[in-house]
Amino acid sequence: MIFFFVSLLIFCATVALYFSLLLRKREQSTQKLKERVGVAKPVQGEWAPLAVERDERLSAIPAIDRVLRGLAIARRLELLLYQAGMSIRVGSFLLLIALLGITGFIVGIGVFHKALHGVVFMLVLGFIPFIIVRHRRGVRQQQFSEEFPDALDLLVSALRAGISFSAALQVVSEESPEPVRSEFAILVEEQTLGLELRDALTNMTNRVPSLDLKFFATAVTLQRSTGGNLTEVLENTSRLIRDRFRILGDVKTFTAAGRLTGMILSALPLGMCVLMLMGAPEYFRLMWDHPTGRSILGMAFMLQFLGWLAIRRIVDVKV
Repeated sequence: MIFFFVSLLIFCATVALYFSLLLRKREQSTQKLKERVGVAKPVQGEWAPLAVERDERLSAIPAIDRVLRGLAIARRLELLLYQAGMSIRVGSFLLLIALLGITGFIVGIGVFHKALHGVVFMLVLGFIPFIIVRHRRGVRQQQFSEEFPDALDLLVSALRAGISFSAALQVVSEESPEPVRSEFAILVEEQTLGLELRDALTNMTNRVPSLDLKFFATAVTLQRSTGGNLTEVLENTSRLIRDRFRILGDVKTFTAAGRLTGMILSALPLGMCVLMLMGAPEYFRLMWDHPTGRSILGMAFMLQFLGWLAIRRIVDVKV
């Protein structure tokens, strides 16, 4: 038991150290930004060169950065972190996964005294950052999907006002909420730097895996190639996206019972364990103290997790 608390203390200290370093780095970046946008002081002599290129390093350590650049999975992780709206580097993210995995292995060995349990704890804790990033990416994509029809309506209104398509995109990048604003701002910036509209839209669809955005990019590209009334095309696209959202709402209504069943079945074993610990701790202690009981608990947890995944896949209807 002492070894468990020591391992837990090491874990908490590791996480606290990591986030303190991350916070310190962010404060340094904020201080540099304040210095750049602050009141300019008269400088005598030559002007110091100012770096205007975007920092695309995958790690702050040059050797690790060179290694990560040769790995395709590092680029996929970079895109995943961007889609989640997180500014952390790929190297720091992998370091966090490694620290949590090592801590999980130590905790598993200390509690169960078996290497297999240590590996299981290592995999579970190691996947926690990845699960958090996937969740944040889903939240950001949901926000984009909810705000995108309004952005199309704003684009149509700007076109009806008589301004050009590029200026209308600029209006959307300034007036829309996040994350639509930032994505359209990148689109406008790429066009300003000389990139073709087709390529800029392709880059946008690669950054945001949204079916509605693909509808928009396809409609604009076809209109640019074949001609036609762009305002009418965008109005029809906006109507199509809103109809899709309405159907998606109906599907969520029809699958509400299944989702509620999954939540209840997932929480029921945990609730029973809590009641047994409160009502009959001696009866449940055998499951924790005996090696066979711990193995049964581990197998039950894995089966419960697989059942939750199966129910979630069943009720997750794509529209």
